[in-house]
Amino acid sequence: MSFKTAFYAVLISAAAAAAVSCVENNRETGSGILPDGYVPEVGMMTFDVPVTNRISDSVQSSNSTNMLIGTISDPLFGTVTSNAASYIIPYSDSTDFGTDPELIGAYITLSIDSTYYLESNQEGIHQRIRVYRMTHELDSTLEFCNSMKPEYYDPVPVTVSDPVVYGTGQIRIDLTDEFASELLATTPEEFEDLELFLERINGLYLEVEEPLGNLSGGRLNYLNLGYSTISLDYRTDVERSNGSTERIDTTESFVFGYYTALNFFTTGSGHLENSMPGDSLFLEGLSGVKPHISAGDLKSMLDSWLDETGLDDHALILSRAELTFPYEMPQDYERFNAEHPDIIYAFTSDPASNDTLRYYMPLEEVFNVYNIGIINRSTMQYSMDITAYVQQLLSADASEIDASMDLWIAPMLQLSDRNTGETYYSFDNQNYNKIILNGPTAERKPTLTLTYGVMRK
Repeated sequence: MSFKTAFYAVLISAAAAAAVSCVENNRETGSGILPDGYVPEVGMMTFDVPVTNRISDSVQSSNSTNMLIGTISDPLFGTVTSNAASYIIPYSDSTDFGTDPELIGAYITLSIDSTYYLESNQEGIHQRIRVYRMTHELDSTLEFCNSMKPEYYDPVPVTVSDPVVYGTGQIRIDLTDEFASELLATTPEEFEDLELFLERINGLYLEVEEPLGNLSGGRLNYLNLGYSTISLDYRTDVERSNGSTERIDTTESFVFGYYTALNFFTTGSGHLENSMPGDSLFLEGLSGVKPHISAGDLKSMLDSWLDETGLDDHALILSRAELTFPYEMPQDYERFNAEHPDIIYAFTSDPASNDTLRYYMPLEEVFNVYNIGIINRSTMQYSMDITAYVQQLLSADASEIDASMDLWIAPMLQLSDRNTGETYYSFDNQNYNKIILNGPTAERKPTLTLTYGVMRK
C-alpha cells in the first residue's frame, strides 16, 4: 500500500468516525496503516481565482423540451436572438389519401407555452416571424447553435404571409398551397415508415425578424414540443358499405416539433470579453459571455503553491475544493429574480472541440457532490464543489493539460426523471439568464478554497 493510498484510507476512516457522533471515539482508528513516524495534518488554503471573461462560442443546439424563438435586447449585454427548427411527423401511420385527393388548404398552429421578457410593456409586443421549409436533414451537422446556414432551407416562406406572434396562446398561420401539396403527396408507405417521410420532408425552420434599432426590450417565446400542429384539409372519395362512392371533406393532422428541436441562437455580449476583468464578471446564458478559468493557469498556480510551501515533497490528498463566485445586492430584486440563474456550475468542453465548435459538459463530480452551485441569497454567492477536477490537476503533469480542461462557469439545467427518480445535469441551452458577478479586483472576489491533508514525519 502506497503512502497516498494509506493516507487516503485514514481520511475516510476519520470522516466516517466523525459523521457518527454517538459512537465512542476510538483513538486507535487507522493505527498500523501509516508508516511509523508519519503524522497526518489537515490544512486549508484560499486562492484568488485566475478568471477571465470569454464568449462561449458555439454551444449545443439540441433541445428535448421546447423550441425557442424571439429576440431581446439589453443595454449592457446586447441582443440575443433565437430561431428554431424541428420535424414534422404524421399523427397517423395508416392514412391513404386515395387516388385523386383535392387540396382545400392547410394551416399551422403554433402553441406558446411561456415567454421571457424584461419589461412588462414588452409582454404582448408583436414579433414577426418567417416559416421556411428545411432542405437539409436535421442531423448531427446541426448540433451547434451556429450550425444553421442559408442554404439549409428554402428562402421562400411556406406561409401565405409573415405571421405575427404576440406571446400567448395559439397562433394560426395559413400555409401556401405549394407546401400543402407536398403534405398531400404523402404515400401510405411514408405514413407507415417515418424515415421515408423525413427523407422527403425534413422539417420547418422558424426565423424571427431582427429588432429595429438599438432599443432595449423584446421577448423570447417557448413553444412546447408536440403541441404545435399542422391541419391539412382535403377532399377525397370514400367508398360506403353499400358500394357507393361519396366525395367528402376531411382533415389529416401532422405534429410540428416532435421529440427534438434545434435552437439556433446568437448573443451580442462579445464586447464584454476581458482577459483582465476588474470588479465585475459577466455571465450570460446560451452562447453569451461567461467566466472562464484556464486549466493551464490554474495548474501553474497550484504547482507554485506546492513548491513555495514545500508540499510537493509530501503526499497530499485533497479533501475538498470549493469554487465561490460572490455577487452584490441588486438594486431591483424583481428584475434580478427574472434574470439570474438558479444554478451555475463548472463545465469543460469536448476534447474534440475547437474555438468555434464547443460541446459543454458539467464536471463528472456533479453527480456525487452536495454543493452543485445553487445560488445562496443569504451570503450572496454561488459556490460549487470541484474536488475531483482539482485533484486531477494536482496529479497531472503540466504537459497533459490542454484547453479542453478549461472551466466555463455557466447556468446548469437540473432535470429529474419521474419514472426512475434519477437526476440529470446538463448545460442549460434552453433558458436565457444573465447576471453580474464580482470580479477579481472586487472586495468579495472569486476564490478557490482547498481543504487538504498532508503526511509529515
